[in-house]
Amino acid sequence: MPDISTAAASVRHGMVTAMTPIAHEAVRGAGRSFGIPDPVTEAFVRLLRPCVYLCPYEELPEELREDARPAARAGGPARLPEDVTVPAYVPHVVTVDCAAVPTGVLDIEFPADGHVAILAEVTDQDEGFVIHLPAGTETVERHPRETEPNTPNAHESFPLYAVAGTTMPGALRRSHVVEAVDYAEGDAERARLVDNLIEEIGAILAVRWGYGIQLGGFAPAWHDPLEDRGNILFVSIPESAVFGGECITLVSGSREQIAERRYSELEFDVES
Repeated sequence: MPDISTAAASVRHGMVTAMTPIAHEAVRGAGRSFGIPDPVTEAFVRLLRPCVYLCPYEELPEELREDARPAARAGGPARLPEDVTVPAYVPHVVTVDCAAVPTGVLDIEFPADGHVAILAEVTDQDEGFVIHLPAGTETVERHPRETEPNTPNAHESFPLYAVAGTTMPGALRRSHVVEAVDYAEGDAERARLVDNLIEEIGAILAVRWGYGIQLGGFAPAWHDPLEDRGNILFVSIPESAVFGGECITLVSGSREQIAERRYSELEFDVES
């Protein structure tokens, strides 16, 4: 089976990307190794969704670091237009350089130019702001620490790098896949093989850069998968990826809200 921690990645035009079909091929190879019929394995492959991870430079494989281009800036002060006002206690989390996000990867609409700034309370509040700044927008630094000296913005900003990836639904079970149910029905050994395949899919997709900020894909929710209520993930932000801590903020909405950039309608959920 391919080692996707290294073989699935490449550098193209200064952007770090991962060839997600390699992950798909690894899943197909796992199915064949277990003797599971291809149509059953392919049903699991169809469930997978692409994402883009934003990770620190030190998380990148050594061979990908040369010429890697930052795709986002985490922490520090936000840069916003003068006429945009947000509460002083809501810190800047990350600003994404849309042009540095690998194109043709995500299955949600994400701006192709400008920047997307995200400000959120990532501990125990479900308040946040997503702001698209078209290319050429004039901005100024917003310094909430002048009025709130203990806000997380006291952390220095640092760059993040984009890596295309693949995600699977949380708490995936064989009962979620009709082909797997039909194949394993009444046969304990087949059921065991399918369960082994599901476990192997999780291992294949568990790349080390996949524990940071995530654009698109299935939400890495611990308790309440947002897909169960009809939302899809726009971005997930583990507190540990920016400020340190154990909470995760999930920003989600409908495909229409995301495609039409109705970002003020997106929901912010915090899990801890």
